[in-house]
Amino acid sequence: MRKFGLLICVMISYLSVSAQVNRVGVNSEWSTDINKANFKLWEYESLVPKDAFKAIDYPRFYNEERAQEKYNPNENVVVVSKGREHKAYPMEILMFHQVINDRIGGMPIAITYCPLSDAVKVFERRFEHKGVQRELEFSPSGMIRMSNIILYDRQTESWWQQYNGKSDTGFFRNKVLTERMAVRMTMQQFYDNCKYGLVLRDDEKDALLPYGVNPYYKYDNVLVEKPLYLNHMPSERLMPMERILTVNLRGKHMVYPMEEVKKHKVINDTPLDMYVAIFYMEGSTSMLGDRDIKSAKDIGSAVAYSAFYDGQWLTFSKEGDLFVDDRTSSKWNFMGKCVEGSYEGGQLETILSTESFAFPELEFYTNSLIYSINW
Repeated sequence: MRKFGLLICVMISYLSVSAQVNRVGVNSEWSTDINKANFKLWEYESLVPKDAFKAIDYPRFYNEERAQEKYNPNENVVVVSKGREHKAYPMEILMFHQVINDRIGGMPIAITYCPLSDAVKVFERRFEHKGVQRELEFSPSGMIRMSNIILYDRQTESWWQQYNGKSDTGFFRNKVLTERMAVRMTMQQFYDNCKYGLVLRDDEKDALLPYGVNPYYKYDNVLVEKPLYLNHMPSERLMPMERILTVNLRGKHMVYPMEEVKKHKVINDTPLDMYVAIFYMEGSTSMLGDRDIKSAKDIGSAVAYSAFYDGQWLTFSKEGDLFVDDRTSSKWNFMGKCVEGSYEGGQLETILSTESFAFPELEFYTNSLIYSINW
């Protein structure tokens, strides 16, 4: 049954925009407390059966030497860090599993990916509920809402929106998971920037799944007016499939179009009276363009940092693969660590940020500010 479900999952992923979808089979599949819901259940659409996408639990890892034998240096990865611990998760694996339940620095986390919105979100799986510490395990539900996947926790089968980490239906209704920072880059950039980093083992793969192949061929198209399975026209503030970096500034969201970030290589900005530096790095390829992900177009990646360091506002420019602050000419890498100069060994503070298509941000956070339009 497991193999059959996975095959069905892959087949359905190739369906066109006109594909028919089934409404949620609550009575047959779920023990979710549907009396606790923030909206009508028809807003959920079931594309594949529950658990057709299999989350990865208790993942194992390679060291750098072993990982270099197994993976191409141009492989797209998601990097999660805590202190000196760094872990890389290949996106070709996330494409077909959508959730990895793991730990870093003792903290339980869920690394999640929604191909329809091209959004990677990492959440802490542990939180306090009514005075009790709870630790959850997550899986993909097979459902979507507003063209974004729905996760469920195995403990209560509450349903959680992947983009904002909020449970809208079930026992944990209105609970919001704490989001943690994740950075997208290539495997080689991970080796260059994260000493002693670990990489998810490739034997976590399922032999039946076509890893490295994009099941959403040509979906990465800025001219698409309406994303798959979105039941209304999206916001007109940006093209829905435009790539963005959203920066979370004390709960307010600032949107930076990736074309602007790519053009400038570094953006030095002061939104909401905060000092922000955005670093851009070439190399990451589109997950949703060509059939072969490794040969797809280079879209790069970006990360946001606080530019207030050592009591001063630093502004940066890009030189090669490094970023130079204009005050001391110290050189910083993509992970915000100073590798040469007066501040050598220093670390910039990351600001929570997410790369995605524009439409989910503007659907879930309608008051988001947009760089170069609002400022």
